[in-house]
Amino acid sequence: MTFLRGAAIALVLLLLPGRADAFCRTTTAAVPANYDPSKNGCITSGLVLYWRGQCVTYAVNENAAGTIGFADATRVIDEAFATWTSAVCPSSNEKLGLSVTDLGAVTCDEVRYNPGSPNQNLIVFRQDKWPYNDSSNTLGLTTITFNAENGEIFDADMEINATGKNLTITDDVPANGFDLLSVVTHEAGHFMGLAHATSPTATMFASYKPGTKNLRTLTADDIAGVCAIYPDVNTRVVDKSVAATGGLSADACSAEPRHGFTKKCDEPVEDDKGCATAPSAEPKASLAWGWLGALGIGLVAARRRRSM
Repeated sequence: MTFLRGAAIALVLLLLPGRADAFCRTTTAAVPANYDPSKNGCITSGLVLYWRGQCVTYAVNENAAGTIGFADATRVIDEAFATWTSAVCPSSNEKLGLSVTDLGAVTCDEVRYNPGSPNQNLIVFRQDKWPYNDSSNTLGLTTITFNAENGEIFDADMEINATGKNLTITDDVPANGFDLLSVVTHEAGHFMGLAHATSPTATMFASYKPGTKNLRTLTADDIAGVCAIYPDVNTRVVDKSVAATGGLSADACSAEPRHGFTKKCDEPVEDDKGCATAPSAEPKASLAWGWLGALGIGLVAARRRRSM
């Protein structure tokens, strides 16, 4: 299995009639470095991404964020995901058609996807060193591994920058503080398949102002975006090149990540089809998210892996 990594942000613009602002769905397409959807709009090439199952899970590294203990960190993370999953979709008047569940603490602290062995959708706090070049203006990174042929998400791993960042969990956010709930709520949107929004008021806009907590709350654009992927529990909205109707039936809910759940950083083995010299049965790619916002601190950056 060959993985290629490089900075890339993949976006697609989905417009609602009569709306001046718009959300963006993540796609399989690469975009130029420093691409700014707020100025240039979203890239429309590639296939839109989606989780096929009716539910997905995540697990938090046991070390959490140092001064923020594990219990407090997981409480904030659970609340961030609940903000998305409790949204009511205007078109169906039903709750979002995707549930997200916390599987608890894990020892693994590596961003990885094992194509033929157990996994975890990891959330980890980087306390000693932020391993990316944009450490001065990045608070988080969410890496998504997906099927490059149809856009189905296989795995998502979220990293939070806790290296000297004043992450806070209180309602009174200090002027130099970074509201963890705001950061994780934004990252959770990427986890679920959304790209950066073009509206500066949206939670998925690519900028965060220190000392604020407004990104805790979803705007109509954010809700429209996630409901454009999961309008109800039975439907996944996809490209018409994947399904002629533009929709696929959701898979039944499973509490385990792809190929099963592990708390450890298991070494990858060959995929389901098997022998060591065989080509992969899972054509896939990965990307991740980064903010470079003029209003404040950048939150997320993009990375991708591809194997065909």
